[in-house]
Amino acid sequence: MAIQQISTKVEPQLIPTNAGLRTFATPPSALQNDIVPNDLYYIRNHWKECPEIDIATYRLNVDGEVNNPLSLSYEDLKQLPQKRFQVTFECCGNSPVPEYYTKALRISTVMEGIKGHGIMGNAEWAGVSLKDVLEKAGVKSSAVEVMFEGADHGPDETVGDPPEVTYERSLPLAKAMHPDTLLAYEMNGEPLPLNHGYPLRLLVSGWYGMNSVKWLVGLHVLDHEFKGFYQTERYMTANEPGAAIPYTYYTKLKVKSIITNPVPGEIIPASGYTLAGAAWSGEDKITKVEISADGGDTWSPVDVIHPNSGYSWYRWEYRWQPKGPGHYTLMSKATNDKGDTQPMEFPNKWDGRGYGNNMVFPFEAEVR
Repeated sequence: MAIQQISTKVEPQLIPTNAGLRTFATPPSALQNDIVPNDLYYIRNHWKECPEIDIATYRLNVDGEVNNPLSLSYEDLKQLPQKRFQVTFECCGNSPVPEYYTKALRISTVMEGIKGHGIMGNAEWAGVSLKDVLEKAGVKSSAVEVMFEGADHGPDETVGDPPEVTYERSLPLAKAMHPDTLLAYEMNGEPLPLNHGYPLRLLVSGWYGMNSVKWLVGLHVLDHEFKGFYQTERYMTANEPGAAIPYTYYTKLKVKSIITNPVPGEIIPASGYTLAGAAWSGEDKITKVEISADGGDTWSPVDVIHPNSGYSWYRWEYRWQPKGPGHYTLMSKATNDKGDTQPMEFPNKWDGRGYGNNMVFPFEAEVR
């Protein structure tokens, strides 16, 4: 009797991180490579359903403080000079909140299991410089900011109030006019996947992911500071009571690092192992990565930090010789060219929502 052999290999899949199925983390194994493939790249949406835009009738409208309002088709955009480079994205809420906050915030047990570092990734993006489009429109001297309107909308995901809100955020004019701020239409050599903003998204190189508005339909040049819901009511943390500035709003990526090799649960041989990972700091350069194998008591520089590409993360490696079998608490710590180093403690303890959390995290490892 012929018996058919069926493969039982489990392929990596995105990991849901909230009950509303709006956020999915990259599995740990996919963070081991320089480029995260599109199907395993983290997803962060504010509503479960994605806008489906007809490319034949699509228009990007540019208006406000401009001399020549524009209505650009997808093909109009493709005719402009293309730019292509790598950018590491990180969700502002990537990384776990310390244990004393998890119960109050009802942190996903799935995220606790993978240590919560999967809402990030690195990819190669292609598109046109936003600067070229704004110059085509003729920005007036009265311009202060550019507001970006997405096609996605609905009730706020957390409390349902306001009942209907559009995802909109703004950039200061200087960042909007930076040549590496893109209107992106490709991801890793393919048209943008639907969950990543097809057909067009903003790409703010070196800034937290929520600034890069997806399903982009409008650029509105303003003569004032934008005060929209997702600009002022979300993606901020409360500072210490009595602080002169009550809230911290997040723009540039903070210096940070993760251990990607081994993956959680992998057994390390006592004969030795090459630890590896990634470090990033947005617009700034990584100059040092250190490793601790004793929970932060002592530190050693990694053996190699590979050069990055564009605004990508830096891959690093460290050949580790354990003292013997047992349980170890590994840590990685990065420093950038501004002298900023990852803190050892949660930096936003007065708030607890976890935004911008770049602390040094423990990685529990078993050696046999």
